Amino acid sequence: MERRCRLRSPAGGQVIQPARAFHANLEALRGIAALLVVLHHLSLNPGSVLAAVAPLSQGWLFVDLFFVLSGYVIASVHAESEPTPAAARRFLIRRVFRLYPLHLATLAAALILNFISGVASLPGYGLMLAMNLTMTHAWGLVPGSVLNGPSWSISTEWAAYLLFAWICLRIASPRRRIQAIGAVGLLSLVALVVWRGGNLDGDLLFRLPRCLMSFALGAVVWHACRRAMPLPPARAAALQLAVGAMMLGLLAAAGVWPRLALLMPLLSAAMIMAMVRDPGSAARRLLERPLPQWLGRHSYSLYLVHMPLFGALMLATGGWPSRPATANLTVALALGALLAVAALTYRFIERPGRAWGRRLSDRPARSRLAIA
Repeated sequence: MERRCRLRSPAGGQVIQPARAFHANLEALRGIAALLVVLHHLSLNPGSVLAAVAPLSQGWLFVDLFFVLSGYVIASVHAESEPTPAAARRFLIRRVFRLYPLHLATLAAALILNFISGVASLPGYGLMLAMNLTMTHAWGLVPGSVLNGPSWSISTEWAAYLLFAWICLRIASPRRRIQAIGAVGLLSLVALVVWRGGNLDGDLLFRLPRCLMSFALGAVVWHACRRAMPLPPARAAALQLAVGAMMLGLLAAAGVWPRLALLMPLLSAAMIMAMVRDPGSAARRLLERPLPQWLGRHSYSLYLVHMPLFGALMLATGGWPSRPATANLTVALALGALLAVAALTYRFIERPGRAWGRRLSDRPARSRLAIA
């Protein structure tokens, strides 16, 4: 499916050009990754059936799939844009209104929980709050400053968006833009290998290079795939199944050999390449069914909401239960509550925020057309 978008020309008019194709299977992939991160955090509590699923202990690696997918999507949206401040402004306004409304809402929830628990009275909390408000809290300025745990990745993605917009302002050629962001990704990989031994875990000091490395890989995947021919459906499905199996195997192996975690961005890139070249296999049809699509649409809410929500539930119930039966019931109730709250935050925060961002980013163009 191809959408069309309006871009202003340097003369102030508008030209219509094809926008990126919407791949519904990638939407579902994002939702599945978000759910796996949620299950990872639940599995860290003892007693439930999830705690017995060893690969879930490394489920945090699916955040790197988010980064690769984000790089692919952002490159498809902006890599061929005009090198003008107007294009960069439009892109950044839309991205900030995509991220910030829900980030602010979940930050407020985390702040309330911290006041109740007494964490908000600790020294330096005001600075941490300011960094969270500006989405700079995971840029490596301090080793720990996150109030809502999952939001660290939102902070690093915001930095990647700013960098990519700047590259697109300075470089006109889409190919050279991808080369530039690819060079940033390669330098980020070198930094992770030299100063972290290739380990993707750890404090916040190297979360930004981790994001930039995978984001750049996603942009390179877009460039490699944008004119690639579709695969035969059976081959596309087989590749997706094989890569998915390798991802699950990696979760089991990374707990023993942490440096293997560096394979997750590569496997994520391989999965995306197989999916975007899938013309309609059984795997794609499965991912385009209502439930995977619902998870994809609500993935951002599922990801950002779950930690404050689970924290509030634990505060209300007095902590995680010790009995296995009660622990399993708690998992079920927590997941049910998360799905309900995510539906509400998507409906009343995400969608209005995105619509507001679109209106605000298009306002100057509409004003000029009206004057003309």
